[in-house]
Amino acid sequence: KLQFLYFIGSKNTNMHRKWLLLAVWSAALALADCACVDRTLVDGTTWEDSKGRDCRWYGARTRRCSLYGSKYKNDWVANEACCVCGGGHEATAAPTSVPTPTSVPTPEPSTAGPTAGPAPSCGPRVRRGWSMLSCAEREEYVAAVNALKTQKPSEYDDIASMHLYLTNYAHGTSAFLPWHRWFTVGYENALRSIPGYECITVPYWDWQRDDADESMSTPFRAKTFGTMMGVSGWPDYCVTDGAFAGWTASDGRCLMRNWEGAGFTGTMEMASIITTNNAFAGFWPTLEGNPHAAPHRFVGGNMGTSRSPDDPLFFVHHANVDRMWALWQDYHGHDTVPKADMTEAMYVPTPPSSGDPPVSELQLDSVMRFEVDSSGRTLPYFSSPVTFRDMHLITDMPGEGNSYTYGTDNLADVIGQPSSGTWDLVVPGKAPKLTCCGDGTVDGADQGGAEECDDGNTVDGDGCSAACVVEGAEGAGHTQVAPTKYLSDSTIEALFHKADEEREKNGGDKAAMFKKLAEAECKLHAADYLNDIPTDWMKHMNIDESKGKLFAPCGSLL
Repeated sequence: KLQFLYFIGSKNTNMHRKWLLLAVWSAALALADCACVDRTLVDGTTWEDSKGRDCRWYGARTRRCSLYGSKYKNDWVANEACCVCGGGHEATAAPTSVPTPTSVPTPEPSTAGPTAGPAPSCGPRVRRGWSMLSCAEREEYVAAVNALKTQKPSEYDDIASMHLYLTNYAHGTSAFLPWHRWFTVGYENALRSIPGYECITVPYWDWQRDDADESMSTPFRAKTFGTMMGVSGWPDYCVTDGAFAGWTASDGRCLMRNWEGAGFTGTMEMASIITTNNAFAGFWPTLEGNPHAAPHRFVGGNMGTSRSPDDPLFFVHHANVDRMWALWQDYHGHDTVPKADMTEAMYVPTPPSSGDPPVSELQLDSVMRFEVDSSGRTLPYFSSPVTFRDMHLITDMPGEGNSYTYGTDNLADVIGQPSSGTWDLVVPGKAPKLTCCGDGTVDGADQGGAEECDDGNTVDGDGCSAACVVEGAEGAGHTQVAPTKYLSDSTIEALFHKADEEREKNGGDKAAMFKKLAEAECKLHAADYLNDIPTDWMKHMNIDESKGKLFAPCGSLL
């Protein structure tokens, strides 16, 4: 069961100040070590960094202080924040005099964290592609996920356990797409239950845009989901960088990724799958095959098991799978058919060859199962009965406010005009990938950007400018070729041993594994070249010097 994906893949506020309770809040937060509280500076104002982000942003929203203390990646801003705000190792005392509320600066909307009070009016839900989100929007989403995991850990774990318990029901059967559609809506509602994130939507990981280089897919960044290099070694492969570093999975172990590799289904192939499969009976198994399974297998670890929702990548991935179904429905005109008039072309019950679950549980009007375990227990987000028929259209979902659409869609633009005449569930259009200077990964032209360097910050004067341009002798912004450096001996040795561990565990060619790992490392550090790998390492790997030319410099890789 835990390896079902291999089987599938093989088949094809700034905090509102309660001034009279400030002392109580300070004591409680100090005990919990879960958030920063505002402190007063010498001039009577509250602390903010250069971008207007206050103590709360560093505390409750991104958890930098509580998770890392004042040593967060040796970042002087976080160091100062944790010290000033009182969430780190060098907390200052609470103010002896309380400023008036009018002295509190109003935070920028893009950095506002969870707040108490009535839920805002959010308007229609629109899910957008991860590669098209701004840097602030990406950070907001991962902060919402962290907030759910921190504030409601048992609920998050129960969501993963539900997927594990219902593996055979929700995979390899006609339930696959409808079940995961409602499962993702339920998760989205769980995120919206966190104060301050009432209007959050799950973005979709548009992996079909990254089939040429899966390792550089836009979620794989050190400030969001984490990089390929951000894992510990064999046997655990615990996630060590990104917003979810140090997470504990529902089985009590660390969140794991061992990056096993698999080729994503690209834009043109997905367009063909959508346009040439006329009936649901042929479409869903094709989509559940490589398009769905490859990202699971590429990431590996928890994503490669039935506990895959333990990894937050699961839901942005399945939002994209759901988008593919919506595109298929929209292209073939199913969105114009009311759910009461559905035909077998739109859904046909198909049980697995084992007969479990039986076809009687998969009928259009069968109530779908969403229990956490054998006790029948469920979660509030799944407590209302829904049927397969109810999942027909994303614009007509059960319950108030649960309907949604997909935003600007490059794939719809590639497909062209649907047979129904108009796109209704998605918005066709061309949208470039957006890059985030300061995320530690150099995004070249092939990734939608033109960064010359990226050292993980947006500070001038350190060799890489705040705009991610190499700083030369003529000052920041002067374009020049990056200085020639090579991967250090220690890095090469670490990558070599990691490749050796992978070979011993999974088999395969050690040299090819080393090359893949080295290229990934290279792309994280654009100034490091691979073409000077020491001869002794080539001998260790049984690679002659002529074959060493295969290790191209970073410049050409970008």
